[in-house]
Amino acid sequence: MYEDAFPRELREYYRRLFGREAEEIMASLRTPVEKYYIRVNTLKTSRDKLMRILRREGLKPKRSPYLKEGIYFEREGPNFPDDYEPGLKRVVANKFASESVYQGAMLYAPGVLKADRSIKPGEEVEIRDPRGLLVGIGIARMGGRGMITATRGVAVEVTIPKFKLPSLSELESFKEGLFYAQSLPSMVVTHVLEPSEEELIIDMAAAPGGKTSHIAQLMQNRGEIIAIDKSKNRLKKMEEELKRLGVKNMKLIRMDARKLPELGLQADKILLDVPCTALGIRPKLWESRTPKDIGATARYQRAFIWAAIKSLRRDGVLVYSTCTLSYEENEANVKYMLEKGLKPEEQSIFVGSHGIGMDDVQRFYPNRQLTQGFFIAKLRKV
Repeated sequence: MYEDAFPRELREYYRRLFGREAEEIMASLRTPVEKYYIRVNTLKTSRDKLMRILRREGLKPKRSPYLKEGIYFEREGPNFPDDYEPGLKRVVANKFASESVYQGAMLYAPGVLKADRSIKPGEEVEIRDPRGLLVGIGIARMGGRGMITATRGVAVEVTIPKFKLPSLSELESFKEGLFYAQSLPSMVVTHVLEPSEEELIIDMAAAPGGKTSHIAQLMQNRGEIIAIDKSKNRLKKMEEELKRLGVKNMKLIRMDARKLPELGLQADKILLDVPCTALGIRPKLWESRTPKDIGATARYQRAFIWAAIKSLRRDGVLVYSTCTLSYEENEANVKYMLEKGLKPEEQSIFVGSHGIGMDDVQRFYPNRQLTQGFFIAKLRKV
């Protein structure tokens, strides 16, 4: 089933890199994560209190065995077989909306590409992605013509998604800022950084603010974090998110992080969650990137790495992370850092797998750890 989801060159690349495990990895990438994590915002509540609130809100939260601020929900599904043909009137959603519906979200009008014009409100319909994959079944809340022309509102109320993850953004506990939806590897990154209020800490690609707000949480809103992002819109959304979470020890700077040395700072610690090909993100109904994109992205990342090295004081720490699976963007870039005078450090929390030919780095595989594909390296400037 996943064969059509990945370009031939990428499938061959995975088979060269991962051997027999490549097939398992690609099959896992096609589905949502088995355990959907949120991070308790300990600036406002405790894990036990939040779990009680979530149960009252109708959810089934479970404690993470790895992190004291981690809670997860188990994925439900698949709710119908891959070859299921319901024979209903059809709505086609764009890739982004299809991936959301696939894991239980409603289908909103802006996500609709095509719809059977004869669909009437209240009618049961099937939702497919642009390539014809059935992602869910639901009740039309608009007519077929309206779905295509409307710019807002629910087009289809999804009743049977392929998989089901909890919908959290409408919960009162979310609005009160008691938690942040964040993957397990992404939470591990901040613990690996080991931030302290006495240190100058820079988050080089900060928006939407998940890791930045986690740093603030571990520092108990003390000290100062400099958060950088070049997008005005992303920084604005991040500001709103930090307000919801009650984060106060943050200075936001809009700039291209590759120009960080121009600020003349010497940071104690830098978090570089670098822009990447995102090949580890789940679910991935299909992927269009190829090994050529991997090579180009890895070269682009080195400009960020060099800026981080120049802005780090001697004996300072750089934590480098990606949400991708490639070798070039991960271990190969760590080798580049070693050539530039950095030294690998042991990571305080290690719940992933060892790297490819490197023991000090941490890889998360979708088929082994049941998470997003992810990579974490910790290095010291010597």
